[in-house]
Amino acid sequence: MEYMQLIRERYSVRKISDKPVDDAAVQAILEAARVAPTAHNNQPQRIMVLKTPESMEKLKECTSC
Repeated sequence: MEYMQLIRERYSVRKISDKPVDDAAVQAILEAARVAPTAHNNQPQRIMVLKTPESMEKLKECTSC
């Protein structure tokens, strides 16, 4: 897919589903994030994969959201 086409077709997801995501899809997403460029080439990133409602609640306790 061409870059301009990707830009034109991008969208934000505002609704989150309770449906589990396949492990292969999670791995593909993590790999895409790993190789994606970062602002000013700053490499430190933290990506969390939360698989349970309990882990989501724990994260909420640590954030202001």
